[in-house]
Amino acid sequence: MFRFAKRLGFQGYKDFKIELIRDIGVSFHISPDGMEEDSVEGITNTIFEKEINNLQETLSNINYDEIKNAVQAIKGARRVIFFAVSSSLPVAFDFFWKFTFAGFSCFYNSDIYTQRIISSQCTKNDTAIGISFSGRSLETVNCLKTAKQNGAKTICVTTFIESPVTEYSDIKLFTAPVRSIFQKVDLPSKISQTAILDVLYLLVVLQNRERATRYISMSEKELLRYRK
Repeated sequence: MFRFAKRLGFQGYKDFKIELIRDIGVSFHISPDGMEEDSVEGITNTIFEKEINNLQETLSNINYDEIKNAVQAIKGARRVIFFAVSSSLPVAFDFFWKFTFAGFSCFYNSDIYTQRIISSQCTKNDTAIGISFSGRSLETVNCLKTAKQNGAKTICVTTFIESPVTEYSDIKLFTAPVRSIFQKVDLPSKISQTAILDVLYLLVVLQNRERATRYISMSEKELLRYRK
């Protein structure tokens, strides 16, 4: 490891480790002092604290009118279509899975070329949801732009209020603001993105209780066939 660290330009392994910890910490807004590799309790408490704080700040800034508008847009859609790349893909898939399980017609694909094709086929009967931490992911922005141009209702879930993705969003949902748009992906923000989408999911399902209950029951029975 010493030779490897030297090859990367560090004085030694210790300097390399400190820089690595600092780099990892950027995503959590944690100083290197709070990320000692053997401090299991310290790291655990720090991560939970950061994510709880992000959730609380996100909740304090929630626009309930936008939540209601998003619920209506999803409820009345022929299809709910998700656009996301990179670290936002798991957030999109989680929402896609839940809605599909409840019997809603949804589209999700991790391949950006497939997303582009679907965006070009959107209609006024569709609702498109773009998920992007920075709001500047070019692929997500372009897909949402194309979907909107084709008449789809558009929703964005992002952190930055003045970001390109908001320009093509009829409905805008924001997580707690962070310090810099140039930082790495903010992991606590992903938890808040998921929380916002869980709110939408539950509100839509409750407004379609009988239909959703029927499809959820069917889905559970199908999955049980493959469990021992």
